[in-house]
Amino acid sequence: MAGLTDGKDVILFDLDGVLIDSEPQHFRAWRRTMRQYGVEIDFETYKPCIGSTNGILFRIFQDAYGFDVTEHPDLEEEYRKIRKAVEREDGVIPMPDVREVVRELRERGYRMAVASSSPPDYIEYCTEDIGVRDCFSVLFSGRNALHPKPAPDTFLMALEKLGGTPDECVVVEDSENGSKAARAAGMLCIGIENPGSGDQDLSAADIKITKLTGLLTLLPGPGKDAE
Repeated sequence: MAGLTDGKDVILFDLDGVLIDSEPQHFRAWRRTMRQYGVEIDFETYKPCIGSTNGILFRIFQDAYGFDVTEHPDLEEEYRKIRKAVEREDGVIPMPDVREVVRELRERGYRMAVASSSPPDYIEYCTEDIGVRDCFSVLFSGRNALHPKPAPDTFLMALEKLGGTPDECVVVEDSENGSKAARAAGMLCIGIENPGSGDQDLSAADIKITKLTGLLTLLPGPGKDAE
């Protein structure tokens, strides 16, 4: 499997569930938010939105709970307030070994970007907080793409800003939506199995790992062959 990464020199990282262990926080914040509107959400119903944008989540709210977001224009602002409260409770939680892994990959010569469905200010804040912002030449939010993951737009647009072609690119993802987006973009996908993101179907990923440190074995550096 390691040979699949030979010849790659670009890495696109998802944020939530890959660089930071934030999915449990997001769910907790949405659960608190929706309780204010008399709706009790459960994780299995919520899970299909992981890795994508709020538009997907709002369709879930409509289909599963009959909750029409358009009738509640303050919903997203309420969620942002509650999410910030949750973050104050927990802090930004980095994935284990994230600083060491990301910095080592930069030292090995990879060009790297974050390509996430989260808002731009959140991506900036989180990467600064965990001490890896300077490792990324591009921070790209899927909010600026026409079609969210599992469509390929987020990864293709991030790569366009960074420079390169899909066959030179590795995507690191933790979600079904993200791994499908990477495959649709024609990029090699390394799926990281993160229990905090729920039991995600990573069958679209080319390689699966259980820890970020696995990237150091798979990605020895541009022009070098993985063992």
